[in-house]
Amino acid sequence: MADLSLRRDPAPNFYRMLNYFKNMNYKTFLALATSVLTLSSCNNPVFDDEGDCEVHYYLRFVYDMNLKWADAFPSEVNSVNLYAFNSNGIFVKEFLGRGDALSQAGYEMELDLDPGTYQLVAWCGLDNDGKEMESFTVPTPEPGVTTLDELTCTLNTLSNSQYPVYSDSRLYFMYHGNMEVELPDSQDGSSYYYTMALTKDTNHIRIILQQLSAEDMEPDRFGFRITDANGELAYNNDLLGDTKVNYLEWAKGSALAGVSKKDIVGTSELVYVNGVYADLSVSRIMADHKNEFLLSVYDSKKGDDIIVDIPVIQYALLSKDYYELAYNHVMTDQEFLDREDEYVLTFFLDENIKWVSTSILIHSWRIVLDEYGLQ
Repeated sequence: MADLSLRRDPAPNFYRMLNYFKNMNYKTFLALATSVLTLSSCNNPVFDDEGDCEVHYYLRFVYDMNLKWADAFPSEVNSVNLYAFNSNGIFVKEFLGRGDALSQAGYEMELDLDPGTYQLVAWCGLDNDGKEMESFTVPTPEPGVTTLDELTCTLNTLSNSQYPVYSDSRLYFMYHGNMEVELPDSQDGSSYYYTMALTKDTNHIRIILQQLSAEDMEPDRFGFRITDANGELAYNNDLLGDTKVNYLEWAKGSALAGVSKKDIVGTSELVYVNGVYADLSVSRIMADHKNEFLLSVYDSKKGDDIIVDIPVIQYALLSKDYYELAYNHVMTDQEFLDREDEYVLTFFLDENIKWVSTSILIHSWRIVLDEYGLQ
């Protein structure tokens, strides 16, 4: 026979509890409910083992400001320096992103900040492989002291007797981001996610000289220079100051290419011409510097100028409508310049090493200068 003394019927206790709540007045019930909620709060030490109850903020970076409209952050960005300023524009904290984590899809940086409103500024590309001198410098800000307007990014330049300020290096890629965020307070262990869009601030420009005669062209005979006052950037990526930077070629060489003279001098003959190319790296290109971003090419053998103060930006913008049509996306001049970071300009020289200044190739597109009045 079973021992029934160890079994208990829970019903009597259940009904007694139900009657207890029915007879309880409202104030007593409210106090009891508040106690229960307090005990179950994430901040109560009784529930320390129940999981992470702290609020978390995460920032994701996206670089799709390009002519493919595709996120290239994982493949291009090598380092992240993120600066947080409070609602009064005073520096609070810096966050660093380095290593292989940046190349992983969906990389996120956790923001260890108190709830509140912040201005976040990112410069991506300050720390690279160490093979060359770093291209840009951002001074280390001081918490509680440095203001937002004092956060600047400056191109590292050199100086000599000919060029007081110049750069002849292949610049490491540099990217900028800027946004305001509201980090909410939470007691339930929530996580919040934000996305910062980046703009590329470095550009590669290849200049090609093609001669229409069979004479050989020696690369060392030619010098290349682009000038613009764009060596210092503000926290919002605007240009600062009026110091002119001389950008010189960091590489040049010779090449042989076929070209139809019909495009140049009106005949249909296809000839192979000698060419010289030069590669230059420049800081951010701004649409309102159309008349300041200037290219010059000189012949050191004869001491002559071949191309003098060509407004590169004006020429580059002449190809904007093609990309708008190809991608069905209307762009401002500045958006196009921010999306395009590589430019190829081809100039044709006659037998006297003079520019045949009736046309120019930008990328692969022929621009007839007489039609635009840019000579």
